[in-house]
Amino acid sequence: MKHYLYQENTLKYFETFFCFALSMLKQALKRTYQLGLLTFSTALLPFTAFSEDPPRLKYITVKGQVRLSPASEIPPEGLDVVLLKFVLNPEGEVTPIGPQGRVKTNSLGNYKFVKVPTDFRAGFQLGTRVEGELYSSKIFFMKAGEKFIEKNIFIPGISSSVEKLETSKVSLVIEPGLGTVTVTEVLLFNNSTPDKIDTSTKLLVQKLPVGIENFRLIGNKSLKSIKHQLKDQLLKIAYIFPTGSTQIIYQYVLPEWFGRLQINREFEHSLEIVEVFTPIDRLQIKSSELFFSGKQTFNETTFLSWKSKISDSNRLNLNIKNVPTTSLQYAVVSVIIIILLFGSVALFYWQRLTKENNSKMINS
Repeated sequence: MKHYLYQENTLKYFETFFCFALSMLKQALKRTYQLGLLTFSTALLPFTAFSEDPPRLKYITVKGQVRLSPASEIPPEGLDVVLLKFVLNPEGEVTPIGPQGRVKTNSLGNYKFVKVPTDFRAGFQLGTRVEGELYSSKIFFMKAGEKFIEKNIFIPGISSSVEKLETSKVSLVIEPGLGTVTVTEVLLFNNSTPDKIDTSTKLLVQKLPVGIENFRLIGNKSLKSIKHQLKDQLLKIAYIFPTGSTQIIYQYVLPEWFGRLQINREFEHSLEIVEVFTPIDRLQIKSSELFFSGKQTFNETTFLSWKSKISDSNRLNLNIKNVPTTSLQYAVVSVIIIILLFGSVALFYWQRLTKENNSKMINS
């Protein structure tokens, strides 16, 4: 009973890690279930299905090192490293078996798992938790004849070098509303450094168009810690960007005037990585900085797409027509016209009356 409770608590502790590893492993495993044996895809494994297990060692050693960035302040000694195992069940679903062992790192960050039972039908992954965050090795598989496997875990440090954060792609999706257009900006940032980049001290800045309304960030769970400030069209973002790619999405509304509006967007980079999309047969978009690149379909909706011309310019000017107009605009214009007409008539009669009175005074 105690063993069962220990195993249950251990599995709960690494539940988050399992979810992460499962999503990666599902891409690496292929369902093949024949004669009670599970085999992996030959594109990912150095072996194929066998009717009998090939000769192999009974145990294997798994070792490696927790490698820290020079900017990291985490001591390498005493970190818990866990060896996880995953298999395919008869339904072809990836299933965690649970931790196969747990060791602590030495003063150099090294770890070693000895006498790990070999299993050619399973995937393995090493992981450790530091300050609430999970770090893992790449998923690996055992091969026949191997005596040991070496896999490392890398833990990045934190840098404030915002200038090393690259914007690799920007997509603007422009959709019409009644009297407005909704602009969704999708920005893809790339951190190619070995460290995380913290923009809380030197904020990441985006200059948005004048007159935007109803700004909101569209985030997922991984971006829940992002903070932003919008003032005078300057969007300032504070976030710790991990290594690799990070996608930030936000949305805002721009009002039209009689079916037309102009969007002027200034970027911190050239326009070569900027794309613009709008639903087909809805809006007319013109820009000297863009060229039409065809049609694309997303979620069963067909969009017209434009790409930026090769240029060193960082300013995008869009002229948009055919925006659905509200009747209020026409009502306001009608009232103004009526007021002007009444004003003109009143002015005419006032001038005429004044002229007649002046004539009478002269004659008298």
